[in-house]
Amino acid sequence: MNNLYLIGLPGSGKTTIGRRLAAHYKREFRDLDVDIVAQAGRTIPEIFAAEGEAGFRQREADALRAVAARTGPPLVLATGGGTPCFHDNLGVLRATGFLLWLDVPLPELVRRLVRGSSSRPLLAGTAAHESPETALFEQLSRTLAARQQFYSQAHLRLAGAATAPAIVAALAKADFRPDLT
Repeated sequence: MNNLYLIGLPGSGKTTIGRRLAAHYKREFRDLDVDIVAQAGRTIPEIFAAEGEAGFRQREADALRAVAARTGPPLVLATGGGTPCFHDNLGVLRATGFLLWLDVPLPELVRRLVRGSSSRPLLAGTAAHESPETALFEQLSRTLAARQQFYSQAHLRLAGAATAPAIVAALAKADFRPDLT
């Protein structure tokens, strides 16, 4: 299976770029968070409130394994920011596809997220800080420090905010073979 998995911090563009790459490669696009919400019948903040992060992470691991085990043509999957960091999900991702890390600079992530941070459970509460931008930057810095060891195991790291055509070119150089099934 040659799925294309997108990983990175919240706001890095995994869903947006994932849709564009899926269209380019004529593949199905899936968003792991959407799969989790559909299976649970409640939003991610509701899952966090009812089950805590541990409950959410177990649901995330189960949803990932279901996607990875499916038969059919390869797809493009936008993962949650923490997906590769728990329950040996990184091993599942690497074994069943090509891992692309969208490594967007923290100031750009802050710009993208400052208005919507309350809808992301692990960033919730940062908007109440005296300076939402500073609080969000600090939270993202801590999150990146904890996750970088997992993200760095991606097959390809794209630093900066890249366009879909630039990403397609980088994938070709990195020997991503979209036609393999």
